[in-house]
Amino acid sequence: MFIVLAMMIIMFVDCMLGLFANTRIRGSYELVQVILSVVVFMSWAYTQTEHGHIHVVMFIRKFPTKLRFVIFAFVSLLSTVVMAIASFGVLRMIMDKMGNHEKTATLLIPYWPFYMIEFIAFIIFTLALLGDTFKAFAAIVNKDAAEDVMSTWT
Repeated sequence: MFIVLAMMIIMFVDCMLGLFANTRIRGSYELVQVILSVVVFMSWAYTQTEHGHIHVVMFIRKFPTKLRFVIFAFVSLLSTVVMAIASFGVLRMIMDKMGNHEKTATLLIPYWPFYMIEFIAFIIFTLALLGDTFKAFAAIVNKDAAEDVMSTWT
C-alpha cells in the first residue's frame, strides 16, 4: 500500500504543479509506469496466496462431484502452465533488457530490476497455482480436500 500511496502522491503533485506552477516533475510518467507494473504483478501473486481470485464455478457445481473436480483440476493445471510460460517469458525479457542496457527515456532508469521483481512475483504466483492444482487433483479422490477446495469457491 505504501507503493500505491507513493505513486498517487507523485501523480497528484505532478498534476498540481502543472496546473498552478506550469511545470512538471521530470520523469513522473516513467516512475509511475515502472511502479505500477510491479504493483500489478505482485498483487496477482498475493491475491492467489490468499485465495482471493474469483472462481466462476456456476456451471461445474451442477456436475457430479468427481467430474466437477476433474474439470477444476484441469483448469487449474492449465492456469499453472500458462503462468509458467509467462514466467519464462519475463525471464527472457530480463535477459534482453540487461543485454541491450535498455533504460527509460528521461530518468535513464534501467528496466531489468523491475522485470526481476515481476519475475519473482510470477514465480510466486505460479507456485501458488501449482499448490492449488495439487489440491484440486486431490479433491477428485479425497472428500476433505474437496471441501477445502470448495471453500475457496465463490
